[in-house]
Order: sequence, then C-alpha cells, then structure tokens
Amino acid sequence: MKKTLALLLALLMALSLCACGSTAKPAAVFQTASDSAYTNAAAPVPMPAADFDYEAAAEEAGGFAAAAGSLREAEGDNPPQMDPEKIIYSSDVTVETTTFDEAIGKVETLVKAHGGWIESSSVNGANYYDSARGYTRNRSASYILRIPSNSFQELMGSLSELGNVPYSHTYTENVTAQYYDVDARLNAYKAQETRLLEMMELAETVEDVIALESRLSELRYQIESLQSTLNNWDRRVSYSSIYLELKEVQIYTPEPERRVNYGEELLGALRDGLAAVGSFFRNFLIVLAASLPLLLVLGVLVLLAVWLVRKLLRRRKARKEAKRAAMAAAAATKPAPAEENK
Repeated sequence: MKKTLALLLALLMALSLCACGSTAKPAAVFQTASDSAYTNAAAPVPMPAADFDYEAAAEEAGGFAAAAGSLREAEGDNPPQMDPEKIIYSSDVTVETTTFDEAIGKVETLVKAHGGWIESSSVNGANYYDSARGYTRNRSASYILRIPSNSFQELMGSLSELGNVPYSHTYTENVTAQYYDVDARLNAYKAQETRLLEMMELAETVEDVIALESRLSELRYQIESLQSTLNNWDRRVSYSSIYLELKEVQIYTPEPERRVNYGEELLGALRDGLAAVGSFFRNFLIVLAASLPLLLVLGVLVLLAVWLVRKLLRRRKARKEAKRAAMAAAAATKPAPAEENK
C-alpha cells in the first residue's frame, strides 16, 4: 500500500509539472535580469520524508483515482485563452535647451500631467569657484522618469516642449512567453500546496505533520519567488522608463536638410575656427582679469627682490672699490728700493 501511495504522490507531481508545461507558451529568445528568480524557482519540489504515513492519507482521500482526478480538476485540462502581451517599453532621450531653468520646471510639470513620477534626478552646473571667475560652463541634468505605459508615446511627443530633441531611441522587451511560463508554474505549485493542505488535515501522527509542514515551507518559498518575479514584470510593463538627458546650449544642433558641398563645408570649418579663436581670447581675458590681483602682488614682490639684489650688488662693488683704493694708497706711500740704499 505504501508503494501505491508513493506512486500516487509521484504522479501528482508529474501531472503538476506537465500542466505547467502544456499551458506555457514557447520560451523567449532572450532572458531578462529578473529571470534569475524564475530560473531558481523552476526546480521541482522535493518529496516528503520517507517515514510519512501515506496509507492512512490515501484511504481517507479515496484512493489513487480520486486523488488524480482532483488534481486535474484543480489545474484544468483546457489551454488558456489568448492572453494580452507583456511588453516593456523604455527610451533614451537627449534634449537641448537655451532656457535651462525654465526647462527644469517643465520636466516635473510634464511628468505629473501624464500620471508619472521622477524616480531619480541630478543637476550639474558651474560651481561657486567657476561662477566667481566668470567661467561660462553649460549646465546639464539627468532624469529617470516612470510613466504609465498608456501615456508613454504621448509624453515622448511632448518632450519637444522642453527644447530641441537631437537624439531619441525607444527599446521594447517582450516578456510574454517568460511571463506566462512563470504564471503556469506558479499555478501548478499552488495546486500542489492545496493538495498538501488537504493531506495535512488527514495526517494522524506528529511525524506526518512535520514532514508535510517541511514540504509546504519549501513549496511556499518557490511560490513567493515566482510571485515576486511576476510582480516585478507587472510593474515594468505597467510603467515605462524614460532616461532623459537635458543639456544647456547656446545654439541648437541644426537638423541636416540636405548634403552640403565641399565649399560649404570649408566655409563652415572656417566659421567654426574663427568662433574658436574668439572664444579663446574671450576666455583668456576672463582668466587674465581673474588673475590680475595675483599678478600685481607677484609684480611687487619681483620689484622688491630686484631692488634688494641691486642694493647688495652696489654695496659689494663699493667695498671692492674701497679696498682697491686703500691698496693703491698704501703702494704710493711706500719708499722705492733705491732711495732706501742711499
């Protein structure tokens, strides 16, 4: 009888796994980062302890045929109807603006108007050191926006209100096959959980209850893991992500209307060169003006050093001349040798 009941439980697990395989759609070509939980959760649930009293449980449940029939009724033999596709949308967008402060305010207004929120944001601009010295550095801002999927395209079209849009790219990730595969496995595990709860009510010994509770604990861990994967996909499908880069510019990037010829290309290069030269001298004058106080102090110190060096050189020269004059005077007062002999 125990062998028959062991076969009963093995068949229950086989039917559960076959059910999730028959209801699942074909596997997708790619796998997302969140599929790791699904991969780990796909392992079969281990069997209960060998000393579990299967005989009493099978007699109360009505035997092999009744148990197998209840499992089929729980899972159902008909395939699911056409389910909605699960597609995740995301986009990278770069926007140029000549009115940076105004555009910053418009971003939050647009997001709220479409029912979304700003997940993260950062603003980069000139610091106090640069501003105090008159440096002209263009500011920028980065955002991660979460927008309801039904408003995704509408918001993408509204980004032109912030300024010029030189770059925009939309990504789509179809997780339909993975989603319904995980959902089928989850339903199969829930059916196993229901059956184990029914068997626990029929358990007569403490050892049987402990064995079933251990099995239930492991099974519920798998169920929670699969449910977490589905919830994560539901959030990503329901709310699309937009990675927005907002840049402050002086002139918008022109949209090419036609292919320029060689002469126009040379003229454009000459114009850019002259603009670069003008920008260089303008920045040089700004740096020079910012460095003027320091240059004045250094100039005074250099003049003082030159004056001290010259003064020391004059004193040294004067001492040498005085020594030379003293030596000449001593030589003049000394009598000649001939006069000394006389």
